[in-house]
Amino acid sequence: MKSSRLPALLPYVMILLLALMSAAALTLATRWGPGVGGDATIYMTSAQNLVNGRGLGLIDPQGNFRLLPYFPPFLSLVLSAISLTGADMLSAVRWLNIFCFAGLVYLAGDSTYRFSRSWLAGLLASFVIAFSPVLIPVYSWAMSEPLSAFLGFSALVLVVYYLQKPHKQPLFLSAALLSGLSLLTRYAALAFVLTGAAAILFLLNRSWRERFIKAVSFGLIALIPMLIWIVYDVLNTTTVGSRSMETLADMIGRFYSFWPLLKEALLFWLIPESWFYQPLYPSSINSILVPAAILILAAWSACLFWQMRRRWSELDKRFLHLFIVLAGFILLYLLIIFGVYLTTYPPITIANRMLSPIHTAILWMITLLGAISFYVWKEKRLVYGTLVFVLICFSLFYGWRSVRIVKDYYESGLGYTSLAWQQSPTIAAVRDLPADTLIVTNETNAVLFLTGRSAYPLAEIYQDKPAESFSRFGDGNTDKDDGQKLFKEGKAVFVLFDTIDDQISGLYGERTAERISALVTGLNRSFRGEDGGIFYYPTP
Repeated sequence: MKSSRLPALLPYVMILLLALMSAAALTLATRWGPGVGGDATIYMTSAQNLVNGRGLGLIDPQGNFRLLPYFPPFLSLVLSAISLTGADMLSAVRWLNIFCFAGLVYLAGDSTYRFSRSWLAGLLASFVIAFSPVLIPVYSWAMSEPLSAFLGFSALVLVVYYLQKPHKQPLFLSAALLSGLSLLTRYAALAFVLTGAAAILFLLNRSWRERFIKAVSFGLIALIPMLIWIVYDVLNTTTVGSRSMETLADMIGRFYSFWPLLKEALLFWLIPESWFYQPLYPSSINSILVPAAILILAAWSACLFWQMRRRWSELDKRFLHLFIVLAGFILLYLLIIFGVYLTTYPPITIANRMLSPIHTAILWMITLLGAISFYVWKEKRLVYGTLVFVLICFSLFYGWRSVRIVKDYYESGLGYTSLAWQQSPTIAAVRDLPADTLIVTNETNAVLFLTGRSAYPLAEIYQDKPAESFSRFGDGNTDKDDGQKLFKEGKAVFVLFDTIDDQISGLYGERTAERISALVTGLNRSFRGEDGGIFYYPTP
């Protein structure tokens, strides 16, 4: 009996092993802890404040509480719940990311195998996601994407199951709730909600009236958690988020800048970043790699669809529905981030972290195309063998890149958990400041995460226009700059990290060094470290 069941179980065991391997890779990559930056500091500090009974938000330098700013709350709520087991916030987010990554790897492989009955396609789906050089960095940071993506893609798979079993209400409710919690984790995850509702509207085998009612019900159930948060947020802060509408002229400029930014991010999906600048081939090829990859993918899809035009009934409907759902998600997600990028200020960053859900969906779709190819061309050995060879080489190339990334992260860490920040002399000096000393700095989140002290920001780094004239810190306009005002009054110190160069280079270009020099000229320096200094305003 056991021997007869073993072949049927073997693909699931192999997919599980790949999920465990992805967990091991992420465990090594986060040896020093998950990467922590500004947003992560806000997520974790808000969660810790909730556990400590202060509320879900931040404490400003004056001791006043502010509700979790800018971000939806579910990641912080989950971290708070995990911390009740005794885990610290850094460990909580690390193991949450590992679980979400391994869960996504298994979800993709399991559903691909079940729907296609191709064990090779199932293993490829798990492998390319588990060892993606795009996803491993994303899941190595303490951010909201890992939890949001795992919840969202789980919801889409449940929607696919529901389309075949519409009498199973638990599937419907679970999918709606998971997509809603994904949205409550990250605003861009609205694409998961819209995709689920659209799939039910257009793919469910029911009358149009029933489909419409079900689709609307799905959307309403999914939106309930976010609506509760928005009402609570508005009642307590009178605002939601932190962005404003762009002018029409700026929107036109954004329209033309979107594709170059998107193209640069997509190029990293194809080649290592070092090849951007020192490729092993003529550098001009890099400019055509992304369009060429898109054309190849489109041609491959068109060829398969032509081959299958009269044979779709031979495939499991769940397979077709999953393919359509993933394609719809990619389209909706792109439209959402394009719309937000086009219309809001400050603009969102079009980079791998923002695009990681699309990357996951595209890798997944490629393995589904592979499964169709295996079915269509299984009798054509040369074509079949070539396709298998190409997909395996692509997977191994991804694996090679990921091994290098994991090695780098293992050795030096990421963000504020990296060795450079952990051993920062300036951070050590900040820790030694008297507890009642107010701080103004260009690295508020680093100071908060590494010392536990809230600080006022150097407002200039958030300006969209350069200063008309250069003055030392404290002598600028203090009407709306509390930090600079307190510094000039001798009530705060100014902690300037060397990262200021990167932070204001976009404002001042070639004059960046001149601006930094003017910023501190005439101030009293009480400390100078390898990575920054501490200054006081001179007394009369």
